[in-house]
Amino acid sequence: MNAPLDVRSRRHVLRTGLVLAGATLLGAPLARAAATPAGPKVDFLSREAGADALARTPGDSYYATMRLLESRARTNSPLKGMSIAEARVAVRDYEAAAVRPFAPAETAAIRLAVERLQPLLAERAPLYARTPWSFVKLSGVAEGGMPHTRGAHIVLPEDVAAAFAHVGHDLAAGAPAKMSRTLLNLLVHEQTHVLERAHPERFEPLITQVFGFTRMSPAPSTPWLDVHEFENPDGPDVVWAFPLERIGGAGWVMPHLVVPDLEQPRMPQDFQTIGVEVRRTDGGWQVVEDGRVPRARDLDAIRGWHAHFPFADEDFHPNEIAAVTLAHWILRDVPDIDSRPLMPAVADWAKTALA
Repeated sequence: MNAPLDVRSRRHVLRTGLVLAGATLLGAPLARAAATPAGPKVDFLSREAGADALARTPGDSYYATMRLLESRARTNSPLKGMSIAEARVAVRDYEAAAVRPFAPAETAAIRLAVERLQPLLAERAPLYARTPWSFVKLSGVAEGGMPHTRGAHIVLPEDVAAAFAHVGHDLAAGAPAKMSRTLLNLLVHEQTHVLERAHPERFEPLITQVFGFTRMSPAPSTPWLDVHEFENPDGPDVVWAFPLERIGGAGWVMPHLVVPDLEQPRMPQDFQTIGVEVRRTDGGWQVVEDGRVPRARDLDAIRGWHAHFPFADEDFHPNEIAAVTLAHWILRDVPDIDSRPLMPAVADWAKTALA
């Protein structure tokens, strides 16, 4: 926890796992936090309540469509002899059992962090300031040790919760400038996913009119994709096609997270971010296949892909692109934020969508 951090948000998480380090200075925006007395609503779920939130939330279909390969990755087990239905139950029970109680130092530090952010959120994105915060703590063995969201809850792995406690003394002493930039960015990033889920109609123009994606209805799939897809809890709707002509190419791709054929896939080390080729048909959309395998490219290999979006981090799903972009835009934690691609349009969208 002592090495300096960069500001790449969390694409690194998907490649190598979460590593939090050091205290990178955030600077002036956070220092204004004490000026606004109105406090946010912040809840920390108990072990029992957190398990219920993950496993038994009415209407939550997260486990209902989970594939066998991703179930193996999520449980760190080959799940030998299990049917898909049994594997889904195993993942649900595994994650419910992984919920942990927050330590008092963790809740105090996270609450202080949210309170310090509140004036900045009220100024730049009032929708965030009006939205309650709810946290679940999860063992690092679950979900690859990655922060994510489920419903209205931000799910923090235990090492992230501990990292907040580590900087809690600085917050309590009124020295928020010493707080880790990555931890603050993470909070806003994850709360963006909560808002995307609660207000999809607000975020769709950002995805379509600003980022340039097209919603496919219905979204195409194939037997190969049905086996190998990996469901991102923060971007479960794999319904977006991107026209490559916007970045100097031709045709359309559908960004996907997939898992290779392994007896024991590792999460997140074995994730693959690909662009699946799709085409319009009279009936809607179709995946282009070579034999029975979708024609696809690594997103990193698509010329112009990363350069099109404001940040190259996590640009495998529009929800993630939005969360990375908006966290940096709200915090203004990179010096060139206003000159990055698409940022004027993002700012124009935010004036009304996040009011």
